[in-house]
Amino acid sequence: MRLTSSFAVFRVQPGEEGLAKARWHVREGHLAEAEQAYRTAVAADPELRAGWLELFELLRRDGRHEDALAVAVRAEQQFGPDAAMPRAIRGAALAELGRTAEAIAALEEAIERDGNLALAWHELAYAAFRAGEFARALLVLDRAFALEPHTDTLMLRGHILRAAAQYDAAEVAFEAAEQSAEHDVPRREAAREILATRRAASLGGRKPSRFTPRERAFVETGAVLLDGGSGTLGGAPDALAPVLAASVGALVGLAAAMGWRPGSCAGVTDDDQPLAAALATRFGVPLLRLAALDAPDRPLIVAVANGGGKEWERQLGRLERWGGGHAFALTQDPAAVASADVIGTLRVPVGAASLGAATQRALQANPPAAAPDDETLALARHPLASWQARRRAGAGATR
Repeated sequence: MRLTSSFAVFRVQPGEEGLAKARWHVREGHLAEAEQAYRTAVAADPELRAGWLELFELLRRDGRHEDALAVAVRAEQQFGPDAAMPRAIRGAALAELGRTAEAIAALEEAIERDGNLALAWHELAYAAFRAGEFARALLVLDRAFALEPHTDTLMLRGHILRAAAQYDAAEVAFEAAEQSAEHDVPRREAAREILATRRAASLGGRKPSRFTPRERAFVETGAVLLDGGSGTLGGAPDALAPVLAASVGALVGLAAAMGWRPGSCAGVTDDDQPLAAALATRFGVPLLRLAALDAPDRPLIVAVANGGGKEWERQLGRLERWGGGHAFALTQDPAAVASADVIGTLRVPVGAASLGAATQRALQANPPAAAPDDETLALARHPLASWQARRRAGAGATR
């Protein structure tokens, strides 16, 4: 079960030399270039199974499930109707598309073709999990792990157990995944899931399916979500601006309630400077450039849209080293790994063409500070909130 997600450094197996360029692009985060390199590799050598698998996983990880399904169909055409691997990845794509009954059928067919294909058992467990059949998923996962002990299988076990509110068992599974990971990427992913599991367990033992949108965001990121709404918003500035304005006012009110006193404010990019300037004025602190920041400044670092880019990650790393400061994202991509401490809303598509205009309107409204509701305040005060963990880490480093 050699999936792209499992590797930070690929071992070159005999016959896989043609994948070196694609794998390098994966490591560097160049997804478009990686996709093209994978497609070139499988066109040059259509029998290269690892190329089909890794191209499929690349598209899957990028949320392009229809494209991943198309790759699976092409692989079936290449390897023939009796091949198990293409049928297995077809089932995986169908599961991601929510077509779980079809997915389970395709994966059972793959297992009929090759009962020792660990990938098929793993994906059948995932499809059963997506269908809400937790007990079956765990049983199937045992078979997958017996065939091929794998970090991804341990991670999936953790997700299933957490969804069932079996938090202690889920944490054990994620810890095992962290210990078994050979490279930094899956190791960090497992460490994040351990923290998420602890946050979920701390919310009264309820199943994750019963969490509110704010609680769900807190579990997944450690962040405080100001917008308690759910569903999608219209893309027009008129629909976005009131939500963004409310988020700015809510941030100011939350900071007052929590006693947060930033010493400066800075935007991550040039596009973030108007938001940073508005917040600097609201808090009565200087607006600084990133290069001018230092630990004593207790900075509030802000972004209009956090898509988890490298500059955002670098600035969060500085806050971690300093053991202080806060990070605010007016909007955040739900898939962003490096989360802000406080998020305005998760409901706005990051990169939407109208986001800049909506932000400008929101700032022009100069929204008043709004006192946080009980749920927001409780999550901000929670000992497992990301800003709390940073402060504790900083205090420990100064001892």
